[in-house]
Amino acid sequence: MKQAIYKVPDGKLLKIFLEEENGKIKNVKITGDFFMHPEEKITVLEEALRGADLNEQELQQKLKNCLETESIELFGADAGSMAKTVILAASS
Repeated sequence: MKQAIYKVPDGKLLKIFLEEENGKIKNVKITGDFFMHPEEKITVLEEALRGADLNEQELQQKLKNCLETESIELFGADAGSMAKTVILAASS
């Protein structure tokens, strides 16, 4: 399993654990010291990324859509920093 750790500028730490297959996300685990509300929706974010192409802009849009649709609030991180960390994990 690939992984990346990213310190969000003026934010918190993100850790991404990633399994990829043929340029797509097979499985992803998002952790770190950021906050989100409601906390239990982290699995919803992870599920939104499964099957997605490893393209930073596409990932960022998927995350933004999920955050909005599911009324999830992030503190110390955002969709862009999560997408960036996924790409870092993919290239590790």
